[in-house]
Amino acid sequence: MKVYTEPSDLSQHERMPGDFKLLWPLVKDAFNRNFWLYHKLTGDWFTPEEFRDQYQKKQMNNYEVNVLLQNLIVRDPRDGNIAYHKEIEKEISQHHKKISTLRAKGEAFLNKVIGYYQKGLQG
Repeated sequence: MKVYTEPSDLSQHERMPGDFKLLWPLVKDAFNRNFWLYHKLTGDWFTPEEFRDQYQKKQMNNYEVNVLLQNLIVRDPRDGNIAYHKEIEKEISQHHKKISTLRAKGEAFLNKVIGYYQKGLQG
């Protein structure tokens, strides 16, 4: 999970208190569609209830509200499950490639050792 940091050079407007009501259309859309909210920057998933509970009473500035508006999307949570399975398959594939490479290196080294000592015994 990525964490974004607030820049230190915010404008006066960006430092002013933000309004959760600007986020409500996204939350309402998620409720109505039985979808969840996905934060593209951090990779976090929120049920509409979780998001509302976590952010509704949080004191945010305009910058934080804008970051949420730019990065939150309403998505079917099944997409997250599909992405999870794809990520697992990707990791497994990379793991198999590493093992294959290590095995080839190990076998090459073993053959070199065997060849060296067999040559020495014949000479």
